[in-house]
This record gives sequence, structure tokens and C-alpha cells, in this order.
Amino acid sequence: MRIRALFLFLALLLGSRLVVWAHGGGTPRLVNEPLGPYWLSAWTYPDPPKVGELHVTAALARSDTGEPVVEPTITVYARGSSRHDVLEAVMSHDDAATPYFYNVDFDVPYAGEWTIELVVREGSWEEMASFPLVVEPAPINTNLIRLAAFVTLAFLFIGWWFWGRKPRRKRVRKRIFMPRPDED
Repeated sequence: MRIRALFLFLALLLGSRLVVWAHGGGTPRLVNEPLGPYWLSAWTYPDPPKVGELHVTAALARSDTGEPVVEPTITVYARGSSRHDVLEAVMSHDDAATPYFYNVDFDVPYAGEWTIELVVREGSWEEMASFPLVVEPAPINTNLIRLAAFVTLAFLFIGWWFWGRKPRRKRVRKRIFMPRPDED
């Protein structure tokens, strides 16, 4: 009986971790931000954000009842430190942890200050909420360093093998101006 309870506990624990790993969740950036008749919540993953893939999840709920809604469209704009760097995507319900989550993935090209803007549209009504995001540089890929070290060592070994194993003749130095001491 205790073994079954332990397995059930582990299954629940791992099941809850899998939901976090799925498309949904992350670090809360907006929590029940009022937007007209809705509350908007937004999360980003990974934490801390790094150069590369950035996953943004959002959820909308009615402000009067708290029920989740999926009818409005949400467009996300990621604005970099340069005014010309604007990434735009429309959020969808594909691959969401629940059908009430909106998801989108961005490929952030560089580190720095970014502003994430979520524009909610329903018919002619439109409102926006935003939050700042500091994107850190991507970590160094240790596999590339290992590969470069291996290629360098292989190159040096091959050079030693071909150049160092070749027998060389000893150069004889001729003395022109002085006689040898044993020739007297």
C-alpha cells in the first residue's frame, strides 16, 4: 500500500513538472493586468531570458466573473533597444498546456533591454499592456570549445607525425679561416 502511495505521489510530482515544461507557465511578468473587460496575465520562459528562443504565454479572463476567454486575438511585439528591431507574432492556442493559454515563440537576436507589448483585439476594441525584459547573452557552447581543442591537437599531432619523424642529416660546418688544432 505504501509503495502505491509513493508511486502516486511521484507521478503527481512529475506530472506537475511536465505541465511546467510544456508550452505554458514560466516566470510571471503580468498578473491580472486590467484591460477593458479582461484581465491579462503573461509569463515568459526561460528564466532568466537569454539570446535565442523566448517563449511567451498569456491568458485572458473576464474581469467581472474571472472566467477564461479565448475569443480575442493577442498580437505580441518585442521591441529591442534599437527602434528598428521589432519582432511581431500573433499568439495561438497550439501546443498550449491548457486550451485557455495563448502561446508564441520568438528568436531573440541579441542581448539587452527589450519591451514586450501584448495587444488584445476583439472587434473594434483594442488595448495594450507591456513589460520590460532584460535578455542576457547566450551561454558559451562548451561543445564548440571542445571541438576546436580537438581539431587543434589533431593538427599538431599530424604535423609532428610527418615533420618530426623524418630523419635529418647533420650539417657540417666548414672552417675556412682557422686550421683544426689536430692538423699541426
